[in-house]
Amino acid sequence: MRRLCLSVVALAFFVPGSHAYESDVHFGLTKWLALQAGYTPQQADAIATGDQRVDSGEIQFMEVMTAYACLGNDSERATRVGLHHFPSAGRIPAAPSERTVAPGSEAARKGVLEISKFSPQQSGFLLLKLGAAVHALQDSWAHQGITDVPPIVGSDVACDAGLVWAHPLARGGWNSHKADLTQAWPSDVVAMAGATYEALLGFPAIDDAKRTPKEWNTIKGELDGFVRAATKLEKQQWFGAHGLDDVSFLDGISLPDGKQAFTLRWSGRKLPPLPTLKSTQHHVDPGLLAFMSDFFMQWATTRDFDGVAARFAVPNAARGKLGTAASAMDRAELSARLRAWRIRDHGRVADIAHALTPLSARQRATVAAIANDEASLARYGSPEEAYFPLVVPGSDASPLLGFRIAPMPPSTSGVESVLAVAKLRHAPYDTVEVIARRVDGAWRIASIGAVVEH
Repeated sequence: MRRLCLSVVALAFFVPGSHAYESDVHFGLTKWLALQAGYTPQQADAIATGDQRVDSGEIQFMEVMTAYACLGNDSERATRVGLHHFPSAGRIPAAPSERTVAPGSEAARKGVLEISKFSPQQSGFLLLKLGAAVHALQDSWAHQGITDVPPIVGSDVACDAGLVWAHPLARGGWNSHKADLTQAWPSDVVAMAGATYEALLGFPAIDDAKRTPKEWNTIKGELDGFVRAATKLEKQQWFGAHGLDDVSFLDGISLPDGKQAFTLRWSGRKLPPLPTLKSTQHHVDPGLLAFMSDFFMQWATTRDFDGVAARFAVPNAARGKLGTAASAMDRAELSARLRAWRIRDHGRVADIAHALTPLSARQRATVAAIANDEASLARYGSPEEAYFPLVVPGSDASPLLGFRIAPMPPSTSGVESVLAVAKLRHAPYDTVEVIARRVDGAWRIASIGAVVEH
């Protein structure tokens, strides 16, 4: 444990993704709007790709709240998250009330205005950047208001209110996907689409080719079906009726599949493959790395969730030694959580997976019944494919990691604890938080929680 450094570098370790509206908006709607604005299919695809990659699509855009505002204190990274996902006139660090996000504000339009100033001769090379600039503008509608302040799930660690960015309480709060779901905010989505269309119209002509856009009032009326679609199938049907047949970009959004399973996989991310789940993270005890590597590998591949829970959970006889501030899930609870997060259709079980209290018997039975159908589980060709690759920023070159570990503050009962975070590919809008505690000299999994990442 001594090798698990408590330095600033070690605490500024996390870099998974940040999100607001999901890919139905950031890719699908953006591409459709670009086509209506007169862009060619290739140009529209580039803009949409640039927009969507801001959400876990490239390493450079990946930041995690736990790192910059909970176990770490990194105002530079918090500022970047605000720039891309929570555009505000306020500066970091500052109280949430001083960093209110206003839809369509000057701060939200800043990136779009800056990129429109480039020479028209450069415009053809800037479509990905245009998409990234549009992303912040769109997110200003999803994240409008005052950021909520989460804890680290399963612990008494509070995040720094002066740095944190999360879904506003008025829009569902830090533990809910509600802010990102179009059917919950119809008028906001239409306003966001109008601002996006205006931004697309204002971009310089490419290679002096004149675009012939449709009138906004002509296309505005077509948005109702998109806005109110409450399943992946309904989104797919809307896009198909509006000329977008390839809807693989809907992969991973937090809506339930609907009446038929959604099996398409989107290949638009620009992330390196994870070579192995056997972690070689620097400055971490090898025994802890081996324990956590084994856990994440089994989680990604098992169908015997009860067996995995029995192996990794804190034994019932030892749970009383932890104290209230370092509690642990029992085997049944851990097993249910493992199941819930392996269900491919995350929208179907999101409320259960994100529950902050122990699951009821009915909730456990629901998850067990779904997971009993093997087709309902996320399955991968190898364990490595189940996770996004992560890195540890710092002076040392970091290996690619399937999960990252950081020490947690010592509990009042003296129990050693660490936090590991990972991002499951089938639930890309969440960062899963796994707390491990050292009990009777052995590491055990104490809890599984998650935070909705923007």
